[in-house]
Amino acid sequence: MANHDICSKTLWILSVPLAVLLVLFIALTAYATYSFHIFVPIAPDNSIDCEYMFNTTSEVYLDYLENRTLLEPTRNDRNCFQIRRRRYLPADMPKSMAGNHNMFFIRVVSKDYDFVEEVLTMMHSPIHFFCFALDVSADELFKQRMFRLGDCMVNILVPRQLFNTSTAHGMLNAHRRCLMEIDEFEWKHAIITAEHDIPLHSTKFLSRRSRRLRDQVEMNGVFFKEEVLDNANPNDTSTQLFQVSRNWIQHLCSVATISHSQHEKLYDYLLATPDFNLPNDEHRETSVVEENCDTHKYDVDGSCLYAMEDFPSIRNTTRLFIRADPHYDFGFVQCVHEVVFERTYFDPISNQNANNYLYGSRKNLINDYRQN
Repeated sequence: MANHDICSKTLWILSVPLAVLLVLFIALTAYATYSFHIFVPIAPDNSIDCEYMFNTTSEVYLDYLENRTLLEPTRNDRNCFQIRRRRYLPADMPKSMAGNHNMFFIRVVSKDYDFVEEVLTMMHSPIHFFCFALDVSADELFKQRMFRLGDCMVNILVPRQLFNTSTAHGMLNAHRRCLMEIDEFEWKHAIITAEHDIPLHSTKFLSRRSRRLRDQVEMNGVFFKEEVLDNANPNDTSTQLFQVSRNWIQHLCSVATISHSQHEKLYDYLLATPDFNLPNDEHRETSVVEENCDTHKYDVDGSCLYAMEDFPSIRNTTRLFIRADPHYDFGFVQCVHEVVFERTYFDPISNQNANNYLYGSRKNLINDYRQN
């Protein structure tokens, strides 16, 4: 009887550490599985098959135009785990990658959190920084979710200050607040985009392109060298810098690439020029920027809002960003996400088969990626 009791006690004593080890093993396996996306990115999982959207005469395509996918808000996240589980954004910046050409992406936002998150996922990289300045018109739920996003991700910044971006100076002050957030960090170039802009190229492509700018500033495709900013006079309205920058601001600051060495000079100049009201939902522009707009839908500043009608030709355009309305055609945004994903992870430099995709073939590589 005594031996039986001793054996029972011995087994009980051994079972406790074994159970602890088993729990730790399961927890480690679960964490490793969850964190695997840091090394193996997850492809966008859309409800529509974007490969069918290239045949503009197919029934699938025509049926989609009659029943477009619209933005459906997700639930309000309570913690960082829920955000990362949905979007698979890395939690930390790898130290070994810190020496790359660090970019800073800035935009002012006011609504549509899920659209903001979708576009962020298209462009996200752990070695770059992202700043979202909030407009005063944002509702409480949007602000709450944006602040949580900024708190959860080390390279995503969401200033607590709100900005009235109905004027040029209000918009510029919002940008400047972002630029001040990490001014002590030697980022190389900042890319300013408007609220409804979506990228057409990978962040790698944008980074390589920005490196070629060196210390120049680019607005609306016009380049300005350092000496132009050194001699800029905000009271001289006849200069090219004044005309281009005013037009850029008028169209909600979409798109500009600014070198770190010149951002203070540029914004000192811009904030010294006369202030003016910007287009918004109450004050829409009557003139349009792009007359050949297939959707015949325009943003408040007259910019074309792109949709699935434009998807077949979107792969061959040289534009960096375009406008989209998630409340008109969110499926188009999701399909562009697939394009950007493939341009990011099937780069021709590292994958010769990607040339078939990037230069207009209808071969869709993302399905193969999902099946691997």
